[in-house]
Amino acid sequence: MHRALTTDIESLPELLRVRAEEIGGERFVRDAEREWSYEEFAERVREVAAGLRELGVQQGDVVGVVLPNSPHYLEVWWAILWLGAIFNPVNPVLTPREVVGILSDSEAKVVVCTAEVAAGLREHGEELPALREIVAAEGSDPAAPLRGRGSVGEHAAVRGEDLASFVYTSGTTGRPKGAMLGHANFIANSWQLGEPLPISRGDTLGMVLPLFHVNAQLVTTILPLMLGAQVAMWERFSASRFWAEVARFEPVTFSSVPTMLAALLHAPGAEEAEANTLRFVICGAAPLSPALFRRFEGKFGLKIMEGYGLTEGTCCTTINPFTGPRKIGSVGLPTRAQEVAILDESGAPVPDGTPGEVCFRGPNMMHGYYKRPDANAETIRDGWLHTGDVGYRDADGYFFLVDRTKDMIIRGGENIYPREIEDALLEHENVREAAVVGRPDEVRGEEVHAVVALVSGEDAAALEEHCRERLAPFKVPSSWEVVEELPKTSTGKIDKKPLREKLAAAAG
Repeated sequence: MHRALTTDIESLPELLRVRAEEIGGERFVRDAEREWSYEEFAERVREVAAGLRELGVQQGDVVGVVLPNSPHYLEVWWAILWLGAIFNPVNPVLTPREVVGILSDSEAKVVVCTAEVAAGLREHGEELPALREIVAAEGSDPAAPLRGRGSVGEHAAVRGEDLASFVYTSGTTGRPKGAMLGHANFIANSWQLGEPLPISRGDTLGMVLPLFHVNAQLVTTILPLMLGAQVAMWERFSASRFWAEVARFEPVTFSSVPTMLAALLHAPGAEEAEANTLRFVICGAAPLSPALFRRFEGKFGLKIMEGYGLTEGTCCTTINPFTGPRKIGSVGLPTRAQEVAILDESGAPVPDGTPGEVCFRGPNMMHGYYKRPDANAETIRDGWLHTGDVGYRDADGYFFLVDRTKDMIIRGGENIYPREIEDALLEHENVREAAVVGRPDEVRGEEVHAVVALVSGEDAAALEEHCRERLAPFKVPSSWEVVEELPKTSTGKIDKKPLREKLAAAAG
């Protein structure tokens, strides 16, 4: 019988130290080329920390990381934490100017990155006055230049309230903002999410989402550390190789976004996938249509645990239970020690079943946005974090998302929520992906425009009739566009910004 693991832990470096002492010989992380035990991983972290310390990294300094997924990424990230410094992850596919904008805002003093990113940063050195060192990856091991300088034995004296990460939001409503997340935020949200998930010590969690995103950081790195579980890493998501990787790594679950689940329905190996080791799938980041929910569960016999959360809430705020009622279309119930409320424009609660803004508070709520008092005042009011999402709570306490406030279409004074139309479209068997946006119109202000990717054919006439059978006339799209694939963000969510820009340009 396993000895119980320590649960009274205040910081992330303490978590790694304690787990390496308790279960050091058990496997922690692997990918297609390597695997490390808890003890081996901790020693590698201490070695990389020595290299960072030699570069002058001290407690409280910001260190940028611009790398693709690999176990080496984890070494660099946790070495930063070991020194009590602040981890600043950046999407490696951003342009040099975008990377510079984030690193300049965060005032990063050191950055560990790919050789390509390093070249771009050197071209813009004058825009990064705080940056002292650029550590460029050598081959496939970005931590290699930091090794060979000894080992940092003891981790920094870090408290729960100390900052652990600056994670920048995607910037869909303006320039990216750095959410300041503390060690206590990550510790609290790990326990909050770990409680409803059926994961035990030794289980393997598959990591397919990118590590610059809080989901991969918390759900498939910190949570396994909390529970004594294992991490199996894909470098990136690929539908064509996914089921083969599941057979190789034998995970019990993985975190996903809806577009991934849609792609996996017809991916190679899908017909044999019912015999795999997966027990359930976590889905979040964007609303999951009821039609896709039913297709995926019906085909693979896997429970989908749909949840909801923001970077500003560390990761997870609500989730459907594994045991007990799961409501299709709902993002579930609040996790323990979080309060979630639906508030009107004055900040007052609305009755159950009435749409309003989704707001939450709890120990996982960010410290605020770095150097953005204006955004902090707008987002955090009376102790509640205002998400900008429209939703409602039903009589059983389950929460449902209606749409983003900014996505709402106003047609001749009527408020139209695109998600309702998208869900209706996805019920049609020939629709693979759908996005609905407002098209500028001189008479009504906006008209409903649908962009769809079809399984076969290019005829949208049948879709219009399909919508008329399910929606009020003013919600039926008045214009249509058929594309091969919808634009996506770096985390796989459908990106509506290019669609709106195209319509705005056409309207002059």
